[in-house]
Amino acid sequence: MELVRDDIYQVYLLRLWRERPATPERPAVWRCSVEDTRTGQRRGFGSLEEAVEFLRLRVQEADQCGVNLQSEKE
Repeated sequence: MELVRDDIYQVYLLRLWRERPATPERPAVWRCSVEDTRTGQRRGFGSLEEAVEFLRLRVQEADQCGVNLQSEKE
């Protein structure tokens, strides 16, 4: 089995569910969770925007890790 570096490959399971349907007075309420398939760690979010921000930060961290790994090789 080949080990995969976190800075080049990440897998998450995204779950979305509606807690409250939309009405004429207010929008629907959607919740979501993101689960790291490697560790099983799950994190819940109150909105899709929060989950996307979490994933964006994880990509930035992986990019930084890749830069650090490249520096160590040189």
